[in-house]
Amino acid sequence: MPFAKAPSVRMRRIGSALRKAREENGLTMDTACRRYGRSKGWLSTLENGLHPIDPQELSDLLDFYGVPDGPLRESLLHLAKHNPGKNWQRAREGWISAAALDLASLEEDSVLIQSFQPNVIPGLLQTEEYAWALMKAGLKGPKRNNAELVRFRMSRQRLLARKDAPRYETVIGEAALRQQVGGASVMRAQIRKLIESPRRDQVALHVLPLSSNADLGIAGSFDIFTLGPPGQLTVAVAEDFTRSTFVESEAEVLIFEKIFAYFRSAALDEASSLRVLQQIASDHEHS
Repeated sequence: MPFAKAPSVRMRRIGSALRKAREENGLTMDTACRRYGRSKGWLSTLENGLHPIDPQELSDLLDFYGVPDGPLRESLLHLAKHNPGKNWQRAREGWISAAALDLASLEEDSVLIQSFQPNVIPGLLQTEEYAWALMKAGLKGPKRNNAELVRFRMSRQRLLARKDAPRYETVIGEAALRQQVGGASVMRAQIRKLIESPRRDQVALHVLPLSSNADLGIAGSFDIFTLGPPGQLTVAVAEDFTRSTFVESEAEVLIFEKIFAYFRSAALDEASSLRVLQQIASDHEHS
């Protein structure tokens, strides 16, 4: 099988999952290769997203690592079966779905995350109480497990506390800040968390004010992930009610980057955004 000229998001996703599975089994690369019967070079290129893998061999390797049936295995095999360079979609289900796993993997591998959220607080900046309130307000399904979903969302936030944390830039609609999700006490705590977040050097928060004349009709919520080496890659993730669309096409990703720049230019700067947050916090204290 020839080497790919450059890693794709799919190959990077598979590689990072295989590395994590190997490490969770307490195996060095040398030990894993000796027991599985393949070369260190082969496994190294897989883990670094530099080589595709046949779905059947991936299934065998997942068996070797003891990865059970479930969203992770389903996600990886799905990616191995599809050609790189094309967009892919994921249904968002009640348990930790393939979409959520793909999203978390992109976050872990990113050096820059740009998020546009006109109607809700971004997941990486939510309080646990706010996340619970969102889950309780959402439509319920037979597979929905709110406790597991909230725990997963909170665990993702450890990303921003890492020494090598990615740069995180977000544009949040003022409507999201004023919506009473969970009631006044929940929103007070949520706004306080947002006030604290930009004090981390890698977090930049911008408020898109209600007075802005920006055309909100051109986009719903989305995230843009710029992945670190090997091979600089950027992928956009657009959300709708039931589905996440992962966009790899360079031309389409460029459109999302232009849309983010558009909303960023229409939003307040960081200092003015902080003043808006402080004013909203004050309004909550006196409500």
